[in-house]
Amino acid sequence: MISVSGAAYLLENDLDRYFVPGNVQPTAAGPLPDDELEARIEEVYSDSEVFMFTASSNPERAVLVVLRQETGTVTHYFDQYRGLDQGSSLPWQAKAYRWLIDFHDDLFIENGGRQINGWGAVVFLVMMLSGLFIWWRGKAQWHQGLYLSNKSPRGTLWQLHSVFGFWCLFFMFAWGVSGMLISIPDTFRTVTDTLGLSDILNMGLIGMADSEIQAMLDSGELEANAFIMNLGEIRADRSSGILDFMVDIHFGRFEAAWTKWALLLISLIPAAMFITGFILWWKRVVTRTYRKVINNS
Repeated sequence: MISVSGAAYLLENDLDRYFVPGNVQPTAAGPLPDDELEARIEEVYSDSEVFMFTASSNPERAVLVVLRQETGTVTHYFDQYRGLDQGSSLPWQAKAYRWLIDFHDDLFIENGGRQINGWGAVVFLVMMLSGLFIWWRGKAQWHQGLYLSNKSPRGTLWQLHSVFGFWCLFFMFAWGVSGMLISIPDTFRTVTDTLGLSDILNMGLIGMADSEIQAMLDSGELEANAFIMNLGEIRADRSSGILDFMVDIHFGRFEAAWTKWALLLISLIPAAMFITGFILWWKRVVTRTYRKVINNS
């Protein structure tokens, strides 16, 4: 589920452009004058109370209209050039993929959901490392786990699980580590401090206690180039760190369009591996145990 909801996260902007009617095509005549625009909005939404409307500085963005109805407050987009309703600013399609995005962020748990997500990232890393251990075939045969082969003694399902798992290993590691960093930065900091990796990873002040940060601010210890990140944390430098690269992979923050679509396909592989892994586990554990019970009875 986290894998699928993560794919929705990557596609949010593209899905918004397709499903949310927030864009308009400007005309040569320009937008309606303010008084005409207000009158036209009141006319179009005569069955509702127009609470407010806001025009964007972008001429290609529609006016956002806030309406009060008996069922509650709703928002619509309005074409300021043609005087027409564009539709709801939150159609059911947008509700569906934003539902997935909310799940990906906080598991629908307002207090503590993100922390649970962070510990889920820890479990994901443990599973990844255990999978790598199972994948290893020894010095003589390890290369057989890099590709599919009809000569392999393993079945096709096992090979698919093994091969895709290996080639996506770095991405899964990046998702797990960045998931910890974002969700439970204090725990992540404790781990990196214990392993002596905080300076190597350029952790800055991420995960440090507020009291320690305040003390450093008061004493003037912070360098002049320190700044606040959008995650509410202070970093000394964010130019080219490996952690930043992993976070960029997590959110698909790359300029080239093809990278987002490549990451989208890769992000669905853990979901496929969950299915193949469950089938393999069922055959190897449940089915064998069942047969032993039947044979011994």
